Amino acid sequence: MFRILIIIAAALLLFLIIKNRLSSRSRRQKKTTSLKTDDMVKCLQCGTYIPRKEAIISGTENFCCQQHQRDWDESHSHRS
Repeated sequence: MFRILIIIAAALLLFLIIKNRLSSRSRRQKKTTSLKTDDMVKCLQCGTYIPRKEAIISGTENFCCQQHQRDWDESHSHRS
């Protein structure tokens, strides 16, 4: 009887160790995935950083909104 209890306890302990390692591995993978960020670009007009996929792109320049693109174009078109 005592032998059966020892075997059950050892099996339970082994199960808990394996479960713990698998869950910690999955948590590390989730953390690594969540650390990935979008490329950030700087608005030429105000200097705010925004995700590249949200930026207004004019030639090689990046802007956070269309108003800043227009303001930049207007302020630099008089210099040409």
